[in-house]
Amino acid sequence: MFALCDCNNFYASCERVFRPDLKDRPVVVLSNNDGCIIARSAEAKALDVKMGSPWFRERDRLAGADAAIFSSNYALYGDMSRRVMETLHGLAPDVEVYSIDEAFILLDSAPLQYRAAEELCRHVKNRVLQWTGVPVSLGIGPTKTLAKAANRLAKKNVEYEGIFAMPEGDAADEYLARLDAADVWGVGFRYAPMLKRNGIRTALDLKRASDDWILRRMTVCGLRTVLELRGSVCHPFKTAPEPRKNIRSSQSFGEPVTSVIHLREAVASFMERACETLRGQRSTAGCVSVFIATSPHRDEQQYANGASRRLPSASDCTPTLVTAALECLEEIYVPGPRYIKAGVCLSDLRSARVRQNGLFDAAETERDIRLMAAVDRINSDLGRGSISVAASGRWKPRQWDMKQNCRSPRYTTRWKDLARVRATAGDGPTCRR
Repeated sequence: MFALCDCNNFYASCERVFRPDLKDRPVVVLSNNDGCIIARSAEAKALDVKMGSPWFRERDRLAGADAAIFSSNYALYGDMSRRVMETLHGLAPDVEVYSIDEAFILLDSAPLQYRAAEELCRHVKNRVLQWTGVPVSLGIGPTKTLAKAANRLAKKNVEYEGIFAMPEGDAADEYLARLDAADVWGVGFRYAPMLKRNGIRTALDLKRASDDWILRRMTVCGLRTVLELRGSVCHPFKTAPEPRKNIRSSQSFGEPVTSVIHLREAVASFMERACETLRGQRSTAGCVSVFIATSPHRDEQQYANGASRRLPSASDCTPTLVTAALECLEEIYVPGPRYIKAGVCLSDLRSARVRQNGLFDAAETERDIRLMAAVDRINSDLGRGSISVAASGRWKPRQWDMKQNCRSPRYTTRWKDLARVRATAGDGPTCRR
């Protein structure tokens, strides 16, 4: 038996934790460079603000509704996610972190019946809200897909108060009939129109579809989804996330750039970020790739290109990988075009526990391992970028940095952004920066 814990409107909820004055006001969060809307509070959804809608189209309407607008604050969201997940780990023995705002809880580790499972989930819901300020909903089901479906019903129906247990067997059909097939985990936007054209509109229709038909139209992955709707576990609980097969870091620039110096800063910065992820999953990379591109939406010179380089031996050392990335950039850079995006990718990933190096590389590798461990520890304690390669240009203003005109303070990861509380006579404590 599984429970899915999902943070409600996570990015918007994170912004509200330190801004209680935003209660009952519409809140939206914008994408990189303040381009599109990527998160909405319940009040913003009630205004029919669509996910992915360009910000310039909604600006006037939201201003008239007294909405609060925020640029993406990933440092805040990442730290708040860590707090939520640590709270879950303290409340349940087996937790699988699925995404920044979702986690599966395995309920089989204790002899829980559905009533006891609901009581546990209610305790989880209240404790996470109390300790982090982030509201969550929980869905219970015999498979992960049914738990996801139960979670969606818990969110959509106020009478369930954020918790719903999907019955087993045919008793679940009544509730699956209320759920659109497009909302089933594993269907997505690619298969939803095809299913609708073939008369499969609800999760119950999908559950009753022919195995052969599903296999032909949705491959074995779609068949697993259908079997999970029928109660057969096809997605087992994972005690640890699977390591990524490749790691990509990219970003659109706040302003177009033409100088190779600015592109070098961006590529070095992206590679630093990718290396942190690489070491975080205890892997090394054998291949480095870099790409740069202009905007296809502008009537100007177009150019896009990429290059890859294999390393003599797999590495997780930031200076080594940054050097390889900058060499790739030199191969593909052409002066003249106005570049709007760049990115890096690490592939041919291997376990860092087994390192195979050349005869004369061993001593340097041991030094690099200790150096990177020290850098990661300092950046973890003092904040990302406290120690950085000079090529990233982090020590000065950078033309290509993202537009974040409405970003909130990094309340939990920067000392200067910590909220200060002062007592006032009669009104109780107030919070200010």
